[in-house]
Amino acid sequence: MTVEAAKPIALDVMISDALAADPAERAVEQGGRWHVRGRLRSLVDRIDAQLTEAGVGAAQPVGIIARNRIGHVAALLSLLSRRRAVVMLHAYQAPENLARELRTLRLAAVIADRQDWAQAPIREAVGETGGVGIELSPGDDGATVEVAHGLTRLGVGPFHASPPDTAIEVLTSGTTGAPKRVAVSYSMLGQSINDAALAIRQGGAAGDGRHEPFIQFFPLGNISGLYGLLLSAVVGRPLILMEKFSLDGWLEAVKTHRLSTYVTLPPAGIRALMDANIPHGDLASLTSLRCGSAPLDPELQAAFENRYGVPILIQYGATEFCGVIANWTLADHRDFALAKRGSVGRARPGVELRVVDVESGAILPSGRLGQLSVRLERMGGGFVLTNDLAFVDADGFVFLKGRADGVIIRGGFKLFPDSIAAELKRHPAVREAVVVGVADQRLGEVPVAAVELRPGASEPKSGELEAMVRERLSPQHVPVRSVVVKELPRNGSLKIDRGVLKRMMTELMEKAG
Repeated sequence: MTVEAAKPIALDVMISDALAADPAERAVEQGGRWHVRGRLRSLVDRIDAQLTEAGVGAAQPVGIIARNRIGHVAALLSLLSRRRAVVMLHAYQAPENLARELRTLRLAAVIADRQDWAQAPIREAVGETGGVGIELSPGDDGATVEVAHGLTRLGVGPFHASPPDTAIEVLTSGTTGAPKRVAVSYSMLGQSINDAALAIRQGGAAGDGRHEPFIQFFPLGNISGLYGLLLSAVVGRPLILMEKFSLDGWLEAVKTHRLSTYVTLPPAGIRALMDANIPHGDLASLTSLRCGSAPLDPELQAAFENRYGVPILIQYGATEFCGVIANWTLADHRDFALAKRGSVGRARPGVELRVVDVESGAILPSGRLGQLSVRLERMGGGFVLTNDLAFVDADGFVFLKGRADGVIIRGGFKLFPDSIAAELKRHPAVREAVVVGVADQRLGEVPVAAVELRPGASEPKSGELEAMVRERLSPQHVPVRSVVVKELPRNGSLKIDRGVLKRMMTELMEKAG
């Protein structure tokens, strides 16, 4: 089916129209209880009224210490439907770290849960900068809204100013280092949601399942969570809100609602499902499963599809691009599933991809490994260089091969961590492996591996993992140490947190001398 060009509708208008629909329809479910759209709309209006009464102007950015709770859903919809700028703040960090960020940002208002306002460092930081505090707390009708004690009126400032037309300032995932704050405009976010909503309505993305509930487990504070929320809201899809991912909770939602098409699961969730040996009948309603946020092991994908007969449609995107830029479709999966195993799919409509040489920037032909560069119609400019190493084959399928900013230079030899990890994962006891570079006085950097074992597996013998790497790769690739860990560190999106892992491995090597 040919999808005709969308006539863009402003994001704030789309959200307002969605909130104005039938007030008796289900909107958000949490903890086994549904809340209707009318209640959600009243929370949206109440939050806006509290900000206005406290003297926070429509042009002043508002921060949200985002949690996957009904009040926070209402807060995001309230701010974006009024075309305010939203500054996302990660809830799951030490209060002292969050307080430092708040002092740096100097926000006119901050919306947070009661448990966050109970932290003295957070309350003091907002008070010192003159900001207003809006407190959300669980209630019988989903949430209550009130002004935080002692933070009721706007101070004299100066306060944070976002770039013009900013919808959200959101942090990248920080999987390879410190997260970066990216400003996403209303025009860009609106066009992205427009495109996806049009595809859904015309059957191109989710078929007949567009009125099914959507399981929201990605944190609202990152682009995956925000995108899922907004897309569900504008197409009228109810939201099943999970505060954090739980395989039992996810399975219960799939079985209860007989979900079929627009169902997502991260690679870590797919692995957990396989390890739990979930009965085939529990997933019988699924016609496909979408997967993104982190690389999916091709062997794990094949094992899942062979066991359950459900095609996995991989999606690839980034915060900077405000959504998915390449993906698998059912048609591509039918025609190329075996031949292109390991690919993240082909460029979406309106997206142009090319690969350039890491050092010279020269455009490379199909099949050559280099740094992926992206041009989007909705960004209206030229190509933007990513940090992803990839090649694009002659049929347009994209194969990711690690991160350019994660390359290890060992005594002048360039090593790609993912290629080393792939060799380690050949060991039958290894469930997951990650390789990071650790500073070395003589060689500059050396590879160190962290390994998570399969349930019940015995730890490999000393030197056994290193020998597997040496079998297929040059000696420079062999990790100087392979450490078995109980669990690899992950962020809220269930991605491996390489920044945390690098610090762990560095400390371990320093202690070992």
